[in-house]
Amino acid sequence: MRSRTEALRRVPLPSVRREVVLIAALALASAVVTLIVLTISFNARERRAPDEASDIHGRGTIAQAKDELSFDDFILPAAPQADKPVEYYPFRPRLPRWTKENMDKFWVSPRQIATDTIGIINDRNMESFFEKVP
Repeated sequence: MRSRTEALRRVPLPSVRREVVLIAALALASAVVTLIVLTISFNARERRAPDEASDIHGRGTIAQAKDELSFDDFILPAAPQADKPVEYYPFRPRLPRWTKENMDKFWVSPRQIATDTIGIINDRNMESFFEKVP
């Protein structure tokens, strides 16, 4: 009389189960290959000399550009100091009383001035940031 384990060893696996085992083996093999490639690339990056980390134009690395540019660079500059007098140059004669036509001719919305100024400053800062990125 055969033992139960011998009988189970001789029973062929159904084809569905073979496909599942094959897919699992392929997934495991691809995971191992991925881990090997990632390990090799990280080790190669760590062994690279510091001068090789900068780009061919010598502008520096992204990390250097991040250190030189902060979020404060994208906000309006600080107010003028009290000890320095503000220079004022009028571009039209001073009127004792303004008419509606004069106001319409010269009025500029303060919100638009601030938006334009911030936009110009941020554009300049972004250009200088991207010039430093390899």
